[in-house]
Parts: sequence; C-alpha cells; structure tokens
Amino acid sequence: MHFKFKPMPIMKKILFLLFFFSSCVSSTPAPELLFKVNRSVVKVNTSNKQGNHGVGSGVVVQKDHIVTNCHVIADAQGINVNKYGKSYTPHAIIADWKNDVCILKFKYLELEPIKLSSNDLLEYETEVFGKSYGGNTVKAHTSYGRVKGIHKLNSFKVIQSSAWFAMGASGGGLFNYNGELLAITTFKTAGNTAFYYSMPVEIIKKMLANGKETSITAQPELPFWDAPTENQPFFMQIIGPMKKESWNVLKKITLEWLQEAPNEIEANYHHAFALYQLGELVAAKNILEKVIKKNSKHTLSFLYLYKIAKIENQIGNMSYYKSQILELDASLINQEDET
Repeated sequence: MHFKFKPMPIMKKILFLLFFFSSCVSSTPAPELLFKVNRSVVKVNTSNKQGNHGVGSGVVVQKDHIVTNCHVIADAQGINVNKYGKSYTPHAIIADWKNDVCILKFKYLELEPIKLSSNDLLEYETEVFGKSYGGNTVKAHTSYGRVKGIHKLNSFKVIQSSAWFAMGASGGGLFNYNGELLAITTFKTAGNTAFYYSMPVEIIKKMLANGKETSITAQPELPFWDAPTENQPFFMQIIGPMKKESWNVLKKITLEWLQEAPNEIEANYHHAFALYQLGELVAAKNILEKVIKKNSKHTLSFLYLYKIAKIENQIGNMSYYKSQILELDASLINQEDET
C-alpha cells in the first residue's frame, strides 16, 4: 500500500493540522446528563460469615432491579445497597456466575432505572464514560475514555475501553454520551498499563427476560476471566505474553486463535503485533492492512503500520497513517513521537 503526497502550501498545512488535532480532542457529556446518570449508580456493601466487609458498585437497570458483578456479592451473608443516605436490602438475585453478572431484586426500590443501550453497532473509538464507587469513594466518580476493543465471547461482546476504574468499581456502569448503559465495569489487568473490560448490556437484558431467581450467593464457579489461563478466552490468554514480551508465545496463541476464528479482528491484529515484534514486518504489514479494511477505526493497526512505514522510510505512508491516528486518538502518535 503506497500513497503519493503532493506538497501543501503553508496555510493549508496549518488548517490540515488544526482539523486533525481538533477532531481528536475528547469532549465530555453535559453536567446535566452526568447528574441524571448518577441517580442510577449505587454503592453495594457486603459482609460474609467471617465478618469481612466488601464494597462494589451497581446500576439500577429496571424498576426494583440493580445489576452488579457476581464477584462483588459472592458468598455474602448480607448485602445492602446505599444511595442518598438510604439503605436497601435485596430479597433475591438472578445470577450468571460464569459471565460474572448478577442482578439484585428488591421489593421497594426508590431509585430511577437507567436506559439500556445496544452494542450491535458499537464502534471502536466511541467516546464513553464510567461511573462507579471505585476506591470506596463517598460519591460516585466519573472516568472518561474510548472503546479500544470489542471481544467476542460466545454470543456476547466484551468491551475493552480506556475509561479507567479502581477496586470497588466492579458493577459500575460504562455509558455512551447519550447517558445509556453499554456495559458494567467488571475486571482489569494488573499493572500501570492496565486494560479495562466491561460486560455488555445484552447479558443483562437476557437475564431480566429469562433469569431464575435465587437467594443463594455461594459461588458455584469462577468467572471466565478468573479461570486458569488455558481455560480463558484467547483475548485474555494473550495478556501474560504481552506483559512479559514473550513474542513467540504470543505468536503461538494468536495462531491458535486464528484457527478458531480466522475473521476475528483482534485475533488478526494481535497476530500481526506478534509478527512485528519478531521482525517479520512484511507479514505483519499485510495483515494490518486487511484489518483496517475491515475496521477503519482500529487505531492500533494504523499505529503499527505507521511504525513499519517509519522503519522502511516510506514518507507518504507515514504521513497518511499519522493523519489517521491523529483523527482517531492523537495521544498514541504523541507518545510515539516522544520515543
């Protein structure tokens, strides 16, 4: 893939750069919308028979129904939801332990439900924000980010975003800029460069429609993300090798992933990423070009095409890929230029 660039007059260059930099400045939702969403986000407090206490978050998803993560209430003897100085105790739960989604059911919950969105048409780089009680804060706090990955898990989509969250945020909400719930913030990887994952509203909708009530909080199985590595989905298996920079191991896992799901965007990208790290640039470039044809907002693919073009001294390609990254997520190219 080669692109011919014609020289631009100075004023056109300035306007061009202003357009790209302005287009990637993240906006924030209106304060009124944040305030409205806040009414549906709650703190979940638990206690177990050993006398230990835990804290998580939850979101009101239907009249008298609050969703949280199952690991928040696992093995709890007591569960209380707090909001505006009032405490509510559920009388039943609907549990999907493997997917780590639990719905608490109440008799008289005086809290407003949030509107549930859909992830059918969700795109990479969509602006999102998280609301939760991460860090056991007194008030729900807000973090901002973008959708960075959409991972298939059976018939659902696990959303990876750059909206950070801390301990206590489990069960909080990931929202779009219309104030609709996209997913619940569920787990993150360890370290300073963490990946943040949220379970989609489609699971919640299915549970509300077909879920069976129980009063048992004993955890019958681990959530998929906490299972032994070999039993985790491929998008979780790759995290260890990436952090350890074990590129041959990453290549092996991604090859297995591609055998199972040859058209999966993330399988192709991460295989190309492994090839890039191993110096197999031609093969990496070919795969990355296919990825951006399927997903024109896959910023990391543009970034590594830019890196390859830089190595190969392909000035025209560098300019093109850089312009795409600036439009999608300027922070990535700024980090690259600083190295």
